[in-house]
Formats: sequence, structure tokens, C-alpha cells
Amino acid sequence: MADEEDLEYALEKNIIDNETKVLIEEYNERLTQNNVPIIYNLRHLRKLLHIKKNEQGRFFGKSRQQSYNKFNIPKKSGNSRTIEAPVKELKIMQKWIKDNILDKFQASKHAKGFIKNTSIYDNALPHVNKELVINMDLKDFFPTITYADVFKLFKYFGYTTEVSHLLTQLCTNGENVLPQGSPASPSLSNLVCLKLDKRLSRLSTVNGFAYTRYADDITISGSKGIKSSLPLIYKIIEEEKFIINEKKTRLQYSFQRQEVTGLIVNKKVSITHKLRKELEDAIYYCKKYGVVSHMTKINCNKSFYKEHLYGIAYFVKMIDSNKGLFYLRQLDEIEWLY
Repeated sequence: MADEEDLEYALEKNIIDNETKVLIEEYNERLTQNNVPIIYNLRHLRKLLHIKKNEQGRFFGKSRQQSYNKFNIPKKSGNSRTIEAPVKELKIMQKWIKDNILDKFQASKHAKGFIKNTSIYDNALPHVNKELVINMDLKDFFPTITYADVFKLFKYFGYTTEVSHLLTQLCTNGENVLPQGSPASPSLSNLVCLKLDKRLSRLSTVNGFAYTRYADDITISGSKGIKSSLPLIYKIIEEEKFIINEKKTRLQYSFQRQEVTGLIVNKKVSITHKLRKELEDAIYYCKKYGVVSHMTKINCNKSFYKEHLYGIAYFVKMIDSNKGLFYLRQLDEIEWLY
């Protein structure tokens, strides 16, 4: 970081002029106010992230695709979901970006996935004891979020165009979309969805229904009349450039079993025996065979599988502290992709 003494020295030696000095001071102040690291250029970023100059091609530009290991998880539809796990060095950089930049900004209060101290219980609670609960699924959630979406965020945080491009390249893959498997992707997705959450929460207030979003899983609930809001909800989602998987939209009335992210919400939030067994099986098989192997075996293509399992464990902890802590310790021992 260039402090005032450095800037005065540069000005005195005619390295910079007074106008440049003022611009640098304004830039520093803007980033300091946002509580994010000051980054001037590629050289400075390389220094912060310990990237050697002769290795920068692996992480920036078109060659960055080489820094991901790809796995395909089959879907029940017959298609597959691609999981891209960053190599160790890139994973560390993405984690640094998440911890030092992205986590300085708050997601919407209606976003319940990928948020510290928030679980599937918090996502289910607003939908308890409602006449109608509607679940919707956003198709290809992470790949729908593009380079341009991520770039706009870093510009909004106050970074220069050059630095915003560099940070965006570290957070997107060679296809210029969010990779599923990056530790930065969950936080980025919540921040990109701020406008979507704001529009849908405003609609929910006007029309008297509850709204939450857990990653790519959207839930609304209320009286039977909320069904009439679906066309407008679909329109808003499409305007925000997301795609509804209409085959996965579920309408659950009070005389049926109503589920939200796997938890029953008819009268209170409760867990099914099936969900608890899913957690126990996942812990056993993920530890023995690996996460990708287990997800492939059970045809699981959740974009937030890790968070899903931790969410179950946190909910069990609320009911049975010792059992929940046991599950959480077991989950911590799994070698996750991010």
C-alpha cells in the first residue's frame, strides 16, 4: 500500500504528478472505507497472493482453465453436472478473495445458504404452518453467473477496471462462468443475487407471502392465493437472467407433507428419518471413497451438497447436542472440494 510518505516521495521525484497523487489517495480511501485490501495492479496482486511471474499464465486469461480438475456428476435426467475443483494454489487464492473481500459484504437476509451461522433450519422456519408451500429450482445456478456479473461486483467494491478483471479471472473458469467447486463461488452467487432477492422479497411483502432462497432453491409460502404470484415470480427470475427448472417446481398444500430443503414444515420444523440416514451414509461413503465418487454413485447434483449436509448436522445439534456435534466433527474430517 502506498502511504502518504510514499506518495510525497513519488511526487517529489516526478514519478507521479499531483493529479495522480489525488487519484491514488481517493482510491485508497474508497477501498479502506469498504474494508477491503488495497490492490493497485497485477504486480501488486501477484505479491499479495504469492504468484510467481512465470506462473501467472496458469491463473489469468484463457489458460486459467488448466487450473481446474473436472468431474462430471450424472443427473437423473440423463445429463450431467460439471464440478470443477481448483488446484491447491488457486483454491488458496480464491479462499483469500472470499475471506478478505467477499465476506466484507452482506448478502440479503432472505438468502439462507452459504451464510455463516445459518442453516437449512433458518431456511425452513419462515414456511411453517402455511396453507401452501411452493419450491422452485434455479437451473444450472453457478454456470448462469457470468464473468460480467462478477466483474461488476468488484467494480462496485471500488477496484479499478484492471484489478476487477484480474480478480474476476481468478474467480471464473475458462468458460467465463462461476466454477462449481471454488470456495469463492458460493459467496459470489449470493452477492450477485442481491437484486433478485430484493425484488422477490419486495413482492413477498406486498402480496403477504414468505420468501427465502437457499442457493438455487427458492421457497415461497402463505395462503393458497400465492399460487397466482407464480407468473410474476417467474418473470422477475427471468429478468435477472436465471432459469427456472419448471419440472422441479412443487406445490405442497397443508393436507400433504410440506418440505423445505429436506425439512418438514407442516406444524413445526422437523427432520425425517430419511434425511438423518442420508447424512450418516454420506459421512461414511465420502470419507471412504471421496465426495465426487459418492455424489456420482447416488446421482446427486446439488450445487451446495457440502452445505446441505452441514445444515442437517446443525439442525440435529439443535435437538440433540452431542449427536449433532458428533456429525459436525465427522463432516470436518471429509476432504471437501472447497
